[in-house]
Amino acid sequence: MASDHAYVMENVFQHIYSLYHQRVYHAAQKVLRDPQLAEDAAQETFIKAYRNLDKLDDMSKAGAWLATIASRTAIDMLRKEGKRKFISIELANWELEQYYLEHIVTREVELRETIQELEQDIQGLKPKHREVLALRYMNDMKDSEIAASLALPKGTVKTRLYRAKAAIKQAKQQRDKMASV
Repeated sequence: MASDHAYVMENVFQHIYSLYHQRVYHAAQKVLRDPQLAEDAAQETFIKAYRNLDKLDDMSKAGAWLATIASRTAIDMLRKEGKRKFISIELANWELEQYYLEHIVTREVELRETIQELEQDIQGLKPKHREVLALRYMNDMKDSEIAASLALPKGTVKTRLYRAKAAIKQAKQQRDKMASV
């Protein structure tokens, strides 16, 4: 007798499926606006309906019952999709943040190396060239102010600044040349 009940339920389900498949699909499509997802929602709806077929008391309300299940299933799918998108956006933001952090750290390390190299190059200069550079860039003095401070002609200050810069530039070019070998 149990098998007779299962047989009857199977036939009822087949009948309901053939009658309401399009209605269920359209109910899901209205919510999801995606044919593929709507088909998935329709399948999920019929699985839920099959499991709960014994709860359907009035067969005349089967279409409305299925449409309600389809709409709710579609809404659940949207919520899950929204969470996935939110997680993927968070992940993308985290990856972007990591990229920028790495970039900032790399730039910071490069900057420190450059400063160290520059300080070494300055230390390698003659004292008179080092002195005018310090006054110019550390004390932010103009050529005429440096000349007055050191009791030198302005032309001498310009020459010393030029030679100091040229020596630093040459040291950098040599370092770059050695690094590329």
